[in-house]
Amino acid sequence: MPSFRLTALIVTTLGLLAAAPASAAEKMTVSQYGRIIGTLPWAVALHKGLFKEERLDIDGIVTSAGGGTSVRNMLAGDLPYAVVATPAALAAVRAGVDLIIVNAESNHIGELSWASRPGTSVKTLADLAGKKVAFTAPKSTTEMLLRMVLEKNGLLGKVEILSIGGLGPALTALAQGAIDAGPVTDPVLTLQADRYHVLFVAAEQIPKVTWSVGVTTKAFARANPDKLRALIRTHRRAVDYVYANRAEAAEVYAKVWEIERSHAEKIIPKYYDFRHWSRGDFDKEGLEAMSTGMVVVGEIDKPVDWNSVIDQSFLPEDMRRPL
Repeated sequence: MPSFRLTALIVTTLGLLAAAPASAAEKMTVSQYGRIIGTLPWAVALHKGLFKEERLDIDGIVTSAGGGTSVRNMLAGDLPYAVVATPAALAAVRAGVDLIIVNAESNHIGELSWASRPGTSVKTLADLAGKKVAFTAPKSTTEMLLRMVLEKNGLLGKVEILSIGGLGPALTALAQGAIDAGPVTDPVLTLQADRYHVLFVAAEQIPKVTWSVGVTTKAFARANPDKLRALIRTHRRAVDYVYANRAEAAEVYAKVWEIERSHAEKIIPKYYDFRHWSRGDFDKEGLEAMSTGMVVVGEIDKPVDWNSVIDQSFLPEDMRRPL
C-alpha cells in the first residue's frame, strides 16, 4: 500500500476512534451524601480510588434530602444501586417497586439530636408539648426516630410535627423561629454547639437502629450479580479503611464536607467509639428497632418480615446473619 494511502487510513481510523463515544461513567445515589457522617465510607471509596480497584466505573455521587427522593433518584439515574434510609426502602417495596435490600450501611444513628434555640422556653424534651417540631422528609429516618422518641416519652399526639425538606432547611427554620425544635447533626452539632440547645440525642433513646441500607432492583441483581457484589465489597473495604486510617479518613471528611482539617479531627473520634459504620452485615436488634419505628410512623401494622425484603446472598458468607 502506498505510504500516503497508509497514512490516510491511519489518520481516518484514529479520527473514528476519537469520535466514538467513550463508555459513560456512572454516578451513584447516596442519601444525605456529604451532609451526614454515615456517608463517609462512600467519600473514601471515591477519593481513594476503591471504585476503580473493584473495576467499577463510578466517578461521582448524587445526594438527596432523604426519604423517597433517594429511591426515585436511583431509579432515574445511571446506576440502580443506592444508599437510602430504611423506611424509604420499605415504603418503595410496599408501593410495588422491584426493590431488595442487600447490605446495611449503619446500625447506629450517631450524634443525631433534636435541638431548640438557646434562650427559648423549650429547654427539655417535655417542653415540646404543644410546640412545632421538624423532621427532614416523609418516611425518612428522622420522622421515624422523632415519633419513636415522642411515643416513648408520652408525647406523641401532643406535638405538632412537620416535614421541613432536609437538615439544612431545618436549621434555617429553627434560626428563623418557624419551628421550635429540629434535627441537628455533625458537623454543625460539634462546631456550632453554642447556637443550639440539645433536647435529646436519638441514640441515647434508641441505642441501635438499622437506619441506612443499600438497595437495588431485583432485575439489576439478576443481570449484574458480580457488579453488585463489587459495590458491596467496595463499601466494606471503605469502612475498613475508615476504621484503620483515621488521619486519611479525617482528610477526606474535611475535603468533602468542606471544613477545616482540625474541625474534622474534632468531630470524627466519637464515631469510632459508636462503631457507627457497618461493614454491610445486618444487626437483628437494629432491624427490630426499625420495625417498631415503622409501626409508630404508621407505615405498617405488624412487624416487618425482614427475610422477605433482605437478600443476603450478595454479601460475603462471613457477613450473613440470621434475621
